[in-house]
Amino acid sequence: MRVLARTRDRLGRERATWLAGAAATLAIAIAVPVLSRPADLHFWTETAVLALYAMSVNLLLGYAGIPSFGQAAYFGIGAYAVGLLATRGFPLPLTVLAATVVATVAAVIVIRLSVRASGLAFSMLTLAFAQALFTVTFRLDLVGGENGLVGLFPGTVLGLDLTRDPVALWLFVLALVALVLAGLRLLVVSPFGTMLQMMRDDERRAEFLGVPVVRFRTAAFAIAGGIAGFAGALDAYVLGLVTPDHLFWTRSGEPIVMAIIGGMHHFLGPVVGTIVYLWTRDALSRLTVAWVLWIGLAFLVVVIAAPRGLLGLPATLRAWKRGR
Repeated sequence: MRVLARTRDRLGRERATWLAGAAATLAIAIAVPVLSRPADLHFWTETAVLALYAMSVNLLLGYAGIPSFGQAAYFGIGAYAVGLLATRGFPLPLTVLAATVVATVAAVIVIRLSVRASGLAFSMLTLAFAQALFTVTFRLDLVGGENGLVGLFPGTVLGLDLTRDPVALWLFVLALVALVLAGLRLLVVSPFGTMLQMMRDDERRAEFLGVPVVRFRTAAFAIAGGIAGFAGALDAYVLGLVTPDHLFWTRSGEPIVMAIIGGMHHFLGPVVGTIVYLWTRDALSRLTVAWVLWIGLAFLVVVIAAPRGLLGLPATLRAWKRGR
């Protein structure tokens, strides 16, 4: 009862934040289809999915301090679960639910097998698991091998033709992403979120205070894996296909970069970082074939000039002025 009361008090203090978030979501839902061309609308739909994926990574790195370098495993598991079920005629709600559950179970298995590892060793184990899945899918004909699975159509949901109407797909994806983000916000302002941040700041002290660190690490890893699987399921429908690239190591690195750019210790930092990263990548890829080099240089500038991310830039400037 005391925990529920504390959570209720925190949510009450954030009432203005919730209202602002709802208003911003509604404004974005309306503005993007009005101001965008069909190709741009697809870009923003994909951005919403990848922003959710980056949020799952930031739950581990930014809030729990769990250095996972293999989050693509659960993103890819979600995408392949949709691919295997959708090509056999299963409807979207069932495929997305199954993808989320399978990704969550896989995350629990990995964290339980790696429970005694920490730091770099744990990071390498998570990366190895993702790369093992990449190799399997690349060579396994059952899941399409190198070519993957194509022809994944979301169909009609709640009277909306998500396959033929890009606006309906945008609104549907944005609504789901907003709901998951709202759930994540509830999580990080709850006592559970406070415990994760305590573990991040000083895991040994948290253990001395009686915090069941292993249990909290497992729960955080499972939740992040489920969200990543959910994002992968949506991504499979947005792209209409799933390939081994969904499991490649760069898929684990990109959301980390996005979170760092936006600000890992700000709730919406990964969202801002995703928008900036994808927009910059899209713009540079049209200008030069060496866009990867320029992305790397831009990331280096951001890390040096704004180590707390773009959302932490005001605090960085204040600290710089005080130091000067």
